[in-house]
Amino acid sequence: MITEFDVNDHDLPSSVAERDRRIAQIYSDFLSVLVAEPGVEGVVQWGMSDRYTWLNQLAPRRDQTPQRPLPFDQALQPKPAFAAICGVLINSTSPPRTSK
Repeated sequence: MITEFDVNDHDLPSSVAERDRRIAQIYSDFLSVLVAEPGVEGVVQWGMSDRYTWLNQLAPRRDQTPQRPLPFDQALQPKPAFAAICGVLINSTSPPRTSK
């Protein structure tokens, strides 16, 4: 089981577009490995929106810009991370798993 599936952008550039691009790539790369691994039974995304991320309070960026670790922004609009997650799941060749 994979939990806490968000991306800490603490050390990424301050450019929102660049951070969003790199975060989406991290989601895509990591999730691609997970869907191919038979031992992984689930992935939990505790938060979906940057509006409520714990990272801004407990791990703020040095440049004081808000972290953008989740698939939806503070206005609940989808970001490139959402498209990356959907793309991996839609294009996965792994068969769906059923509950035991």
